[in-house]
Amino acid sequence: MELVLVRHGEASMQAATDQERDLTERGVAQVQSAALWLADYWQGEHARPAQLFVSPYRRAQQSAAAFIAQMPGLAPVSSPFLTPDTSLAELDAALADMRGERVLLVGHNPLFSNAISWFCGNELREAMAPASMACIELSVVARNSGRLRWLRHAPDYTVIARSQ
Repeated sequence: MELVLVRHGEASMQAATDQERDLTERGVAQVQSAALWLADYWQGEHARPAQLFVSPYRRAQQSAAAFIAQMPGLAPVSSPFLTPDTSLAELDAALADMRGERVLLVGHNPLFSNAISWFCGNELREAMAPASMACIELSVVARNSGRLRWLRHAPDYTVIARSQ
């Protein structure tokens, strides 16, 4: 399975609850840029994802909308296992039930930075900034079973890190 993690874009701190935080104008631009980059990447030799799972938090839902706009037909599934407080064991269990060669997840830190270390067995020295993307190859869904293909940050999405 190829797992692509996308952290939501920059979010406002002004909201009644963490779940209600909106993307800033900059955050919207960040995820639009990320969606364009990823859509172009997948039009090459890489097939589009079979599934899109997104955190129920507003900023993640807004971020996912940019990917849906670039990839018509990709239907989002709101997933409670993608919140900032989700444990790695919960994420692991949810992913074990998924089917598809390629899965796109839109969510949060610290979950995603920790997930890279969990699946790839190494400490991620570069945290996932807003609108960052990471691609993990998993032979099976289990701790230390993956390989970090790449970690890319906005705005240019050059490779920041990868497994050796």
